Amino acid sequence: MLAGISLSCKDRAPEPKEKTPVEEPTPSKEEKEESSLAAFYKPTVNYDGDTLLSYIPQDSVKAFFTRYGKRNPETKVRMSTKYGDIDMELFTETPIYRASFIYLIKNGYFDETVVYRTVPKFIVQAGHSDNTITAEKRTSAGNYKLEPHFLPNIKHAYGTLSSAKQWEDNPEDWHNPFDFFISLRATDHLDGEHTIFGRVTSGMEVAEKISEVKTDASEWPLIDIYIKMSIRE
Repeated sequence: MLAGISLSCKDRAPEPKEKTPVEEPTPSKEEKEESSLAAFYKPTVNYDGDTLLSYIPQDSVKAFFTRYGKRNPETKVRMSTKYGDIDMELFTETPIYRASFIYLIKNGYFDETVVYRTVPKFIVQAGHSDNTITAEKRTSAGNYKLEPHFLPNIKHAYGTLSSAKQWEDNPEDWHNPFDFFISLRATDHLDGEHTIFGRVTSGMEVAEKISEVKTDASEWPLIDIYIKMSIRE
């Protein structure tokens, strides 16, 4: 006689559970816009694999950096050189300049750039180089320019931080966001000509030391002085 085989509840195969579909949240208008902008402003890469800058159309500069500035509120930066560090504070009163400078620092534009003009008792100017990568980064960003923004109560003085510009063939008075200079004295003839967007808070002795290096006829230092820009807490 064959013994009956019974299956207990424990041995019975479990009933398959129905899965409740998970409803994905619908992106908000702002999230859709951010996603679209992120794709539009995606950084490019050159043939050597170096990351360049995102292309910023000239007619979108103000809107782009207004938006970028809200998400990146930093105002304290540092310029490091082989002669020492120079700490600077960016003015919130020139918001587009502040946001652009922070953007360039965070996206590595100033890597491989140098101090390219020094004049004792006058200025130390930096943010450019004769390396190909510097030109590629500027081109990738569209060589965008900034509108002048002169603060009525701020004049060029010892330690002010200003934006450079092209003096000839520049009827719009565009300022160059990639090049900047530190003043080593009051320079009245630059007031109302160059936008002042910050000031040195410490390290002017370093700027003074750099201003004394030997230069060629164009005031470019004979030995490259590379800079490293960083955000400070």
